[in-house]
Amino acid sequence: MTRKPFQSKLRPHLEFIRECRAQEMSYPQIAAELRARFDLSAAPSTIFAFVKVRAHRRSVITLLASEPAPAVSVSAQPAPPAKHVRPTTKANAPVTWNFYDPTKPLEKLPPSS
Repeated sequence: MTRKPFQSKLRPHLEFIRECRAQEMSYPQIAAELRARFDLSAAPSTIFAFVKVRAHRRSVITLLASEPAPAVSVSAQPAPPAKHVRPTTKANAPVTWNFYDPTKPLEKLPPSS
């Protein structure tokens, strides 16, 4: 035995609900209007789920370039990223405030004048 697919009781009132949402009515207000006008009881969460399922998704806007992009050969591979080189300190070089060596303990510097 085959059954008919489920039909929401809100389906006949889809346009009314869309108009209410266009007027920025809240879901509890729409539920009250449905109860008053059509003697139809529906929870605000039910109306929200009904609207969400039937919402028109906005299409993704893409920017079209006036000129076509240059073709990239498949055989060309991007250069590997440069490795970060840790700066080395010399015995007589001044120590900068932004250098941190994890192998050495932290020192409190005297206040600069």
